Amino acid sequence: MAGLFAAAVAASLVLGQVPFGRSVIYPFALFATWAHEMGHGVGALVTGNKFHELELYQSLGGQALISGADGWSQVVVSSLGLLGPAVLGAIVMLAGSRTATAPSVLVVLAVVVAVSALIWIRNAFGFASMLVIAAALGLAARYLPAMARVALTQLLAVQLALSAWSGRDYLFIDGFERNGFQASDTQRIADELFLPYWFWGGLIGALSVVVLASAFWVAWLRPSTSD
Repeated sequence: MAGLFAAAVAASLVLGQVPFGRSVIYPFALFATWAHEMGHGVGALVTGNKFHELELYQSLGGQALISGADGWSQVVVSSLGLLGPAVLGAIVMLAGSRTATAPSVLVVLAVVVAVSALIWIRNAFGFASMLVIAAALGLAARYLPAMARVALTQLLAVQLALSAWSGRDYLFIDGFERNGFQASDTQRIADELFLPYWFWGGLIGALSVVVLASAFWVAWLRPSTSD
């Protein structure tokens, strides 16, 4: 069973480096982008701010439109966009690592993705693509063989947990151009706290790896050592 996790890691590392592989991994990368933007949105909601909408782009970019965040609430909003996918990935890895629970994980993800599209996603590409992904997850939960369901949950988990590093240059920049200069998430954290953006980028990247390694230990190593 642990080989399924190893295969998910290998697929995540290899497919993105070859032309045909990029097409295969694209829906998973888009799913990770959705999780990143939803992390910002959830951060806004839990800090009492407003989450208006989000957009997803074919280039695997996206943005969440929120208002009211400043000070510590801005730190939470920015941090959850980067760490939220890793935390969700850990949950998916743990809950989806058994054949009995993997179908339920896929169904829950399908419902959450569909509901988020209906409530918050406003651009046509983002709306349509996430509904397709939600439908695919639901069909996978119903029709895939048991081991394939587990493999799918692990691939989703790895993509989520490593999403911060998949765009590792984003962790170590202070901003980017999109309708003018936009501060990066790590720069927004630095603006509210102390130390430069690259420190927070390194810290968040390291925490993402720790989350993945901890989930892997609990899901795949600890059960076997306790037998």
